[in-house]
Amino acid sequence: MTAIRAVLFDLDGLLTNTEEIHSAAWRRTLAEEGISLTEEEYAELWIRRGWGLDEVLEHLRKQGRLPEGRALDREALLKRKDDLFRELAEGRLRLLPGARELLEELAARKPEVKLGLVTSARRDAVEFVLRRLDLGRYFDAVITQEDTAHTKPHPEPFLRAARALGVRPEACVVLEDAEKGVVAARRAGMKVIAVPNGFTRGNDFTAADLVVSSLRELSWERIRALGAPDESKKGDIA
Repeated sequence: MTAIRAVLFDLDGLLTNTEEIHSAAWRRTLAEEGISLTEEEYAELWIRRGWGLDEVLEHLRKQGRLPEGRALDREALLKRKDDLFRELAEGRLRLLPGARELLEELAARKPEVKLGLVTSARRDAVEFVLRRLDLGRYFDAVITQEDTAHTKPHPEPFLRAARALGVRPEACVVLEDAEKGVVAARRAGMKVIAVPNGFTRGNDFTAADLVVSSLRELSWERIRALGAPDESKKGDIA
């Protein structure tokens, strides 16, 4: 085993309550176009499966649920959703329990441990959240949807983060709230801790090395225990 040199965090639904805000923004955006989408469908399509807008629209088209005889403007939908996300986030955006405390504890361990943020969300929304909650200062690398050709459950986002941090995949521990993230981390050859939330409690987390109910249950010592107890630098890329 290799000593742990980096911890990679998801954002929405793990560190912040933004998954519920993204859900509300997307459902309202689609409702304005005459498309009804339930919160359960959002959780299944966007969160568990990791689908993007194009895949969701194709799914709805096959079900005959898109408005007849009217083309949907993809870029207009994305802009409307982003605007609604910011509007809904006002006065509602917050960190989830234990997030700030864990980030502070791990940040105090630098340079022994490096921190990365790996999210399938679009960069504008990510930067908005990082600014509002003063989170950007914790991370040595931030990987968003625009930084990779594939999103979770593909391993590319986590492998890209490991390269940016100069750490080998086997020296990384990933913290994720959704099945797609757990699968992506395992495919990347990383250890992974699952922290389910209200949207993801029904996901399959059997591939996770550890499942906890809250970030409050985690500490550097507990994360570090997933690797070897030695002090070697074998996890670093020269």
